[in-house]
Amino acid sequence: MYISGNDAPEQPHQRLTARTRASRFARTAAPYLAAFAIPFCVLLAAFAMRGIWPFGDVSVMLYDMPVQYAEYFGWLIQVLHGQGSLLYSNAAGLGGGMFSLFTYYLSSPFNLIAFFFTPETVPQLFSVLYLTKIPACAVCCLVLLRGRLLAADAASWREARTAAASAPAGRQALLVLLACAYALTSYVLGYASNIMWLDGVIMAPLAALGTYRLVQRRACGGLFATCACAIVFNWYTGYMVCLLCVLWFFYELARDHSLRGHRLRRCWRFAATMALAVGAGMVVLIPTALALLGGKGTHAGLASLACNTGLARNPLAVADLFCIGTLPGITTQANLPALTISALVLVGVGMFLANGAVGRRERIAGAACARGMATSLVFTPVATSWSGFVPESSYTNRNGFAILLVMTVLAAEGLLALSRLDARQRRGCALLGGGAALASVAGSAAWLYMAKGSLPQAPELVALECGLLTAFTLLATGATGTRSVIAGPDDKDASDTEAEQIGGKTGSASPEARATRGKASPSPARTDSLPHGPQPILRAALCVALVCMFIGEQAFSAQAQLSRCRYTVSSYTDTLTELENFYSQLDGAIAGNEAVSDSESDSDSDESKVDDVSGTGSAAADDADSASAFARVGNTAPYWGGSKANGPDNMALVLGVSTFDHYSSTQEYRIQQLLHDLGYSKVTPFGTYYMSSNVIADALLGVTDIVDDQPPAAAEPEEAVLRGTWRAYRNELALPLGWGTTGSAHVDWQEGRPLDNQDAMLADAADNDASALSAVDVQECDGDQDARTYTLTPSADGPVYLYTPTAFVNDLYYEGGIVCELRVDGSLVQTIGGRGSCNQVYLGWGHAGQSMQVAIKPLAEQPYELRFEDGTMTNAQSAFWDVPANELMQAGTVDLQILENQLSRIDSAGFALTAYENGRIAATFNAAQDETLVISQPYEDGWTATVNGKPVEVQAAYDGLMGIPVQTGDNVVELRYLTPGLVPGAVVGIASVTLFAVWRIAARRRSMLQDGE
Repeated sequence: MYISGNDAPEQPHQRLTARTRASRFARTAAPYLAAFAIPFCVLLAAFAMRGIWPFGDVSVMLYDMPVQYAEYFGWLIQVLHGQGSLLYSNAAGLGGGMFSLFTYYLSSPFNLIAFFFTPETVPQLFSVLYLTKIPACAVCCLVLLRGRLLAADAASWREARTAAASAPAGRQALLVLLACAYALTSYVLGYASNIMWLDGVIMAPLAALGTYRLVQRRACGGLFATCACAIVFNWYTGYMVCLLCVLWFFYELARDHSLRGHRLRRCWRFAATMALAVGAGMVVLIPTALALLGGKGTHAGLASLACNTGLARNPLAVADLFCIGTLPGITTQANLPALTISALVLVGVGMFLANGAVGRRERIAGAACARGMATSLVFTPVATSWSGFVPESSYTNRNGFAILLVMTVLAAEGLLALSRLDARQRRGCALLGGGAALASVAGSAAWLYMAKGSLPQAPELVALECGLLTAFTLLATGATGTRSVIAGPDDKDASDTEAEQIGGKTGSASPEARATRGKASPSPARTDSLPHGPQPILRAALCVALVCMFIGEQAFSAQAQLSRCRYTVSSYTDTLTELENFYSQLDGAIAGNEAVSDSESDSDSDESKVDDVSGTGSAAADDADSASAFARVGNTAPYWGGSKANGPDNMALVLGVSTFDHYSSTQEYRIQQLLHDLGYSKVTPFGTYYMSSNVIADALLGVTDIVDDQPPAAAEPEEAVLRGTWRAYRNELALPLGWGTTGSAHVDWQEGRPLDNQDAMLADAADNDASALSAVDVQECDGDQDARTYTLTPSADGPVYLYTPTAFVNDLYYEGGIVCELRVDGSLVQTIGGRGSCNQVYLGWGHAGQSMQVAIKPLAEQPYELRFEDGTMTNAQSAFWDVPANELMQAGTVDLQILENQLSRIDSAGFALTAYENGRIAATFNAAQDETLVISQPYEDGWTATVNGKPVEVQAAYDGLMGIPVQTGDNVVELRYLTPGLVPGAVVGIASVTLFAVWRIAARRRSMLQDGE
């Protein structure tokens, strides 16, 4: 009792208060600290077993991380240090808006940790993010489990915290284990290479709890805040979280019969809250949507649901989904979703469905919710709906975290409800529920073995999973009998406490539990809960064994999921340093990167290693002193060894170099289409790349330097050597960033004919119809069963180029084509047909009348069946072997003399670049006549321009570059970029937050007035 006034002893009372507060804090914080510590320690153990940093040189980087996300984080580090723009980067390929990339990949608040790292230490940053974000998943899941199952009657967050803290330690420990199971699933670890998706895993439990509180207590704040934050942190998984909230809302409505007559009001309240939460996220959604409509989003929509209406997988293949050690299939061909979760959860789900202490209504609602979520595993249109109506090209069943969350909640309720049964009922429930889980996995494995003669997993892993299911069934049954688990506060009967905490005022407790509320338990249960004797000691030992087995299971599963890690920390750092040194030798290669001038001012400080996050040395900074030292690099060299044939990377982004390579699903569609029409790359969600020099297009796009292992046409070698035979060549024909033309700045592009397209663009730019192409005679040779062989005879001297449109399957958006080796006179020139190698190929210098032998050989290890967006199929036979020679390949020779004459007709001498910054270009241009000034920077809707201080319209020159009308004489040109939709999105977001605040304040005042009356 609280004592006040003069009767209260001063110092003793203060000490008592401090102790009480400390004790309450310990009871409240201890479960969350444990929920964070267990995954943290499990990950450390897995890191140590696999030699992952900080225990070795191996990095957690997998799949897209070293070639895509690592560079994004390197760019973010520069932005955080004020050395880059959040809205635009000249080094995003040929240049591009960055806000949509930021909102998808980098907007998580956890990424602020990157401020303390440098681009060279990004692999170490990923380990730190693993060790913070994954335990955070467990903490947030525990918030849901405690609020949903231990504090159901709480009217406020404070009451919920107090009620949950007063629950028995055994129940809290069980919920901690289940929360850790949610955080250590194969979705989290196997898909953690998409580290931005972990924010959805973190926010989903909080959003589900907010939905529960809205249904039960009409509280809207939690749902509004969590959904709005989920969208801002990562709009993609935020969409899935919002969809989960809708399903969870109807689940809570279905299981609670006490809401009769109030359901419609709850629906209106839920709809209004969700609408305002989405509105608050419009600061992200509007600019991102506008950007995606010009990128990958062009392939989204309801029509995507009809792409594949068949079954994604056999619904009976349970062992494929949940067996421990199962590694997810990253490609759609592998088709193994990341759903491996602790066997304790599987047992708990079985016990939920078999537990008579859980009401029939609740079990039916839970089973329906779980089945509804699981339909996305079987039916492709449902999975496509979850992924934003864009067909999955990799990482199947991206909504897996929502399925696993539902399973975890059901398992927690099922296991806690065991304490409301007597010993005999507990054994029966355990045998039925745990046995059903065991039978599902074992029966599925047996069926797969009989049907296919093999298992997707090793037989010992299936046996281990069955053993874990059996052990957890027995341990959970025994452990739930201890007094620490079933005894409630103030020595209440277990049935009373459990019914109050799970059902409470909501009416969701089972009729059996409500009927026995306040009554004594049967004598056998009372005997089992005695605090002394051998049985409690045995059950305590079972609890310890359960915890130890769970931690061992999770450590084994974690190290198995990390077994694919092979990239090293040192190799990334060395490669980045190598490229920094290489590009610093090219004249103006990093000119225009704002990070250069910023880092230069800090280069003399004692903290230059941290402050100079742009990674450029003093030589590069000196080159950037002159804005006119613009450079654009075409780099054919692989950055990570091996080959670029499977796709580009983003090293140039963090280095601040304008190149063609940009691996992003948010890239502007128009520049992708232009580079495809010119023969550089294929239009895919994997971005653009540079695999071979194109002498005509390189000149028009201002490619000043080419990195290659053979001399390109019309290029002179430079001193800079990258590695081995890869060195830099100076392109003598490159036009400046801006040039004038009296042509139409438009070409009728021909699909699959890049040589003709380049020649047409050159003719329009020069406003002269002369053709720079010469014919090449193509004759197919017979006799080779493994390859198609041709004899190519040029009609004139010059560089010879080859393009194979049917092998590239250009109509196929989400993949490459038929992967082949291309050899000239027996020497390998390039691997073509991959996701990063559907390009026009430079075969070498040709001489009139001299033949060269070209062989194109499909690779045996590639998949030969490729699926179009409409569901139809193609294969190597129809796309390669059955195609006539004149359709399979197109070849031509460029007459360099005519090319030089055409380029000389283009008005480029009067162009002088005065500023080339991220999102701002300034130049002077002395136009020979009224014409269009073409800026070879990708056209985007966010650009605005002024000429001599007057606004002018920025046109889409050649459908992908920027065109500005200028008049004869001197012109001062300035272009600025602002992300489209950013300002309207901010306005809508602020308005939504304000409207929600006004709504809730008014409702609170109305409630206070009613209470006063």
